[in-house]
Amino acid sequence: MKRTPLFHRFSPALFFLAALSLVLSLTATASTSKATDLKTIAVLPFTINSAEDMSHIQKGIIQMFYSRLSWRDHVVVIPNRDIKAQLSQMPSFTGDQLIGKIAARTNSHYVVAGSITNLAGSFSIDAQVYDIKNKRFMAFFEQSKINDDLIDKVDRIAATINKKAFNRSTVTSEKMEQEKQAHINKLKRQNPEHLMKAPQAPQDQGPGWKVWEYLF
Repeated sequence: MKRTPLFHRFSPALFFLAALSLVLSLTATASTSKATDLKTIAVLPFTINSAEDMSHIQKGIIQMFYSRLSWRDHVVVIPNRDIKAQLSQMPSFTGDQLIGKIAARTNSHYVVAGSITNLAGSFSIDAQVYDIKNKRFMAFFEQSKINDDLIDKVDRIAATINKKAFNRSTVTSEKMEQEKQAHINKLKRQNPEHLMKAPQAPQDQGPGWKVWEYLF
């Protein structure tokens, strides 16, 4: 008895459906992988320590962090309107408890908090990034002697967060690295006689995470 080859028993339509099913399965797997890698981050309004009205600066900082930390397929920044809505529902929470509650209610992997202090026309910017799952944080600091320099300082903090927390290089982080190297080269040219005696530069000790003991 003559046997029909196996591939002849299936119509082209069945072959097409099987191929389509395989493509959809692979696409779903890739999408699931991307969703797993996607990180969410909430930016809390920075505390303002100043005798002057700096509400416009507080708002501008949130906008800057939103635009600079957003990274397609990698990092999603929770919209400010969602943060404000959550904050209005828990006015009594502060500090570590507030950070924990915001992270839980917005499903955020990270939370950014900080403050700006205005003293005699000079500004200091303190920022912390909290890694909720791993119970750790990183601290960042910049200082500015004039108001107009604040944008650049916040930009540098955002660039450092991108680099250390998410291993993301930006134009600003590359510029900062070039400035650092230029400063090192300048010192070498100014003091060539001390090069052999100068201690070795400290090795990179990693991103700089510290343990965060929080309660919420």
